[in-house]
Amino acid sequence: MYKGLWNEVIRVAEERLPLAWEIRDWTLILFVSAWLAVAYLKLGRIADARRVLDRMFKEVPARTLGFETYAAAYRQIVLAQLHLAERNSDEALNAVREAISTSRRTGAPLEEGAAHRVLGEICEAMGARADADNAFRGSLAALEKVQCPPELAQTLLAYGRFRKGDNALEDRAMIERALALFEEMGATGWIEEARAALHA
Repeated sequence: MYKGLWNEVIRVAEERLPLAWEIRDWTLILFVSAWLAVAYLKLGRIADARRVLDRMFKEVPARTLGFETYAAAYRQIVLAQLHLAERNSDEALNAVREAISTSRRTGAPLEEGAAHRVLGEICEAMGARADADNAFRGSLAALEKVQCPPELAQTLLAYGRFRKGDNALEDRAMIERALALFEEMGATGWIEEARAALHA
């Protein structure tokens, strides 16, 4: 997933997820379902993402979420992304706020940083530019602290695209930094996305 190889994510997840459901490995089910949904969303397969998340939310016992603290926040992040893709901003906002609350309560700074990035994207879609800017800044601050290059690069890319036209040098510098991080990781799909953003 961090390499942006969405078709590969789908292939591996679809192949292995049935076994995880069969043996009731809730950690795998939570994370792999979320990653599979992200891959579907990246390829515009919104109905498939909805199908996977609906099953996860319906069938994973609520009692497991107390133990799977990171997964509990992450599944809300991906649900927010699904609602955003479905153009349901209010539901997206509710889901991402739940993700932020959960990540703060359980001490999950990486998930909190990722959730703030999605909050920025939701606020951007709603036309609330000041709120979006604040959310992206919060994401950057959290992820710089955690030092998680894949998530940091995604925020730099999202924030740079959001800022496009505000300050050409700063906007470009953010996307170029994202590109450099993706290149260091050999993140093929993300490299393509960052290059496209530079030339947009």
